[in-house]
Amino acid sequence: MNSAHEFLMLNPRRRKDPQSEKVLLEHLKKYGQVTQTSDWVSLFNYVSIHAYSAIFISCAAFADEHPLWNNDLRRVHPHQPIILFSARQDFDVRIAGETSKLFGVVRIDDIETSLQTIMEQLDKYTEFSISLGSKTSKKLLRPGGFGDFVGNSLPMLDVYRQLTRVAASEYTVLIQGESGSGKELVARTIHQLSERRTKPFVSINCAAIPENLLESELFGFEKGAFTGANQDKAGKFELANDGTLFLDEIGDMPLELQVKLLRVLEDGKIQPLGSVREKSVNIRLVTATHKNLPEQITKGLFREDLHYRLNVIPLKLPPLRSRTSDLTLLVLFYLEKLLRGEDQTIKRVSWDLIESFANMDLHGNVRELENMLTRSVFQSDGELLSHSSLNQEDTTESHSATDTVKAIAELTIRPLWEIEKDALQFTLTRLNGNISQAASQLQISRTAIYRKIKKYKLNFSDNSATPGGDDA
Repeated sequence: MNSAHEFLMLNPRRRKDPQSEKVLLEHLKKYGQVTQTSDWVSLFNYVSIHAYSAIFISCAAFADEHPLWNNDLRRVHPHQPIILFSARQDFDVRIAGETSKLFGVVRIDDIETSLQTIMEQLDKYTEFSISLGSKTSKKLLRPGGFGDFVGNSLPMLDVYRQLTRVAASEYTVLIQGESGSGKELVARTIHQLSERRTKPFVSINCAAIPENLLESELFGFEKGAFTGANQDKAGKFELANDGTLFLDEIGDMPLELQVKLLRVLEDGKIQPLGSVREKSVNIRLVTATHKNLPEQITKGLFREDLHYRLNVIPLKLPPLRSRTSDLTLLVLFYLEKLLRGEDQTIKRVSWDLIESFANMDLHGNVRELENMLTRSVFQSDGELLSHSSLNQEDTTESHSATDTVKAIAELTIRPLWEIEKDALQFTLTRLNGNISQAASQLQISRTAIYRKIKKYKLNFSDNSATPGGDDA
């Protein structure tokens, strides 16, 4: 953790919250030096002559908002992290309009946890911003995310770093992630950062097109190739020539077409339906799937040789449940979209709404979060958007790993080692193989987890750092 930070803190004089200021100051001083100011003009003067690690602004300051505060700050320091702090149980909905510039929100009633998380992200964000070499990638970086991505959690900062490295190459990329986690957005960002950015980006969902039509969609056809083929039609490969072709849900591609795709990857040529001539194509191939391809191979549903060709650079997207620190920014981002230009009565958003999302098992990830927030806004009839605006079916909280183990133990008496094994397997699966998070959830050391994995011969994908820490 960087202990040489310099922070600037704005707490407006007329709306000053002494208790919040005192608590925040006490904790911020553990991480670096703090300069205080009480008005926007002074804040602009400070940032014009000095670069701060982060600027902390009281949510109350938005009632006295400087009309050009964001433009002024962005002009001086385009990547300046701005962090809001609040002791209230809700926040002004006007904050939603500033999501792209915000780095995060610190809650005074949860100061130790929220500030520590913010500081860890701040260090990694700073490291990442320094590492960016191209002007294109620097333009995509903002405190609230990267490109069209929203969030600066540690897992997402890792994704951004991988994106910039992958985009600089011509290697084939296989993106893996759950539904709604942003796989197509990754593919578009790779294209946007690559040398092919001025060429076409073509996307096709292999699961959305009937099997008998998918081949013609990919490779095209000539007039008379089949009934209804009244003219030549270029396929996706040809349309993406010199650019990027994104094959989404590649795990659903029929075996027969997998053979033809493999041949295209080997010789760079396609043969449209009804044609006796081959055409050369030059494409950057990016694929994605939510399925476990090694399992599909075992079941005989996916070719192992094709998997080798596609999985040159694997890129795994984290599910929303492993990046809950991004929830506040995501909620603000979608609120801004939902309330933009609408005559809405909603003025404030309660923190319990965000906490409700954090406790849910959102299998649809970001896409499901947006849908649920849309329903919440639609059903709200007051100024405060809160947990109560969610459907009853939406508020069903997912069980934690310990709750699940407790339920299993109550159903039948089983040996303790079996319960421990199931708890560990469930937690690793739920947390996408992240050892650090599993250790925190189960309240044991990472070293102990590694030892128990070996003891019980568990299968998992390690998505955290090298094991360490004290034994348990």
